[in-house]
Amino acid sequence: QGLPSKMLVLCSVEDQDRMIERFESVLQGEPETWLDGKPAHTIRGNLGFFMEILHPDVCKGHGLKLMCDHLKIPLDECIAFGDGDNDYEFIRMAGKGIVMKNGRDVVKEVADEVIDLTNDEDGVIRTLQRMEEAGQLTFNVGS
Repeated sequence: QGLPSKMLVLCSVEDQDRMIERFESVLQGEPETWLDGKPAHTIRGNLGFFMEILHPDVCKGHGLKLMCDHLKIPLDECIAFGDGDNDYEFIRMAGKGIVMKNGRDVVKEVADEVIDLTNDEDGVIRTLQRMEEAGQLTFNVGS
């Protein structure tokens, strides 16, 4: 309650791996810095010049589950699109996880599908249009 959900740390692209490794070793190794018995975690920022330190309970997957529970939609009936490290749980938890062509390899590994379009090529809307035309989408607009 009241704590920030994440912190951005600016660093050069060349130093990003080293910085993530250093922060992870400190965050994992000092239980006095943990929140609710869990360490914060680090991820690579999408643009390469920053890293994110995230509250241990913050991830898009958790938000997806809360939204699906609230709307009474089973997780296996939802679609998630992503491209970055911060989309990992989101993509993994959704019934269909779709990663953009320009997505990070770590996210592509857990995807159900990697599309041939980037976010700059309107990959999300074009994929949804294709799925709708194929009759693969259903809409739950509240009941």
